[in-house]
Amino acid sequence: MFARVSRYRGDADRLLAGFESVRAELEQLEGFAQAFFLTDRDNSRAMSITLWESEAALQASAERAHRMRTQASEPADASIEAVESYDVPLTVKPAARAG
Repeated sequence: MFARVSRYRGDADRLLAGFESVRAELEQLEGFAQAFFLTDRDNSRAMSITLWESEAALQASAERAHRMRTQASEPADASIEAVESYDVPLTVKPAARAG
């Protein structure tokens, strides 16, 4: 699994609306696995983390992802501070609980 992490500076509520506006397109991208959108309203920051099934899917989505980031951030008058890619060598989920 691979991840793209993007950091934004701007009004968190307006960024969240922007993220929501590209949700359907993101869900349709080949190799897309999952996304997390994080906001820090007190400090006018946000972050998106998208997970991809393969490095090829991550790379193939780069141009459309750039366009979606721009589409999500421009109406919020937000800046894109960084875009980084990572390998995800380990994921941890809660253990099954008896009960």
